[in-house]
Amino acid sequence: MTNILHVLSIGSADSCSAIRDALLERGHCRVSVATNYRELFAIPRRESFEIAILHHITSPLELRASSEYIRRTWPCAKILVICPRAEAQVLDDPLYDDWVAASPSQDVLLATIERITAGSENSGQRQDTLGREGPWMAIETRRKSR
Repeated sequence: MTNILHVLSIGSADSCSAIRDALLERGHCRVSVATNYRELFAIPRRESFEIAILHHITSPLELRASSEYIRRTWPCAKILVICPRAEAQVLDDPLYDDWVAASPSQDVLLATIERITAGSENSGQRQDTLGREGPWMAIETRRKSR
């Protein structure tokens, strides 16, 4: 990664710490952490994130609500979900940019982040994929093979 990315890590305190440490160890990242809805909603809207990493989220409803909030608040941010493979079918939705299996290695996590943020300069080309659910814009996802 050559640019400094501002990463939003959302999940349990332990997993946020592990992700933050992995990203900061490699450098080129600034990491903000939210371990619950209250902390997520308290982040100032003036902040700018290139990517939000959602992990250890307890239910598909909570995952979707968090992702929709991120799309409304920081529409240019990519959304990466870390989840067990058994839940991956939930992620076959243009709301999410990509997913990796639970407990990814540091190399897999960093490579995935680099890959999905590489096209950020084209993020102005958006389509309203959530128009029936809300007035915000979401990224048209082009799923890449994993």
